[in-house]
Amino acid sequence: MPETTYTTVPGTLLWRAPDGEFGLVRPEGREGFDLLVHRSDMVTDTHAAVAAEGDGVLYELRTDARGPWARNVRRRV
Repeated sequence: MPETTYTTVPGTLLWRAPDGEFGLVRPEGREGFDLLVHRSDMVTDTHAAVAAEGDGVLYELRTDARGPWARNVRRRV
């Protein structure tokens, strides 16, 4: 199954591993539908800090053979 990109959607960063390698994002309005995010998919820039637990985020919802996942996760400012 080819990878599919959906629109950028809002959510909340629920959890980050202590080493920062992985996290979980909950899409807004989708209780129980948490998405895995890898550190390489978390965006940082000079204007916004890295998203922390509980922060509102924007991300791209991607789907591939393994299922849905979050990409280009960045903190909402």
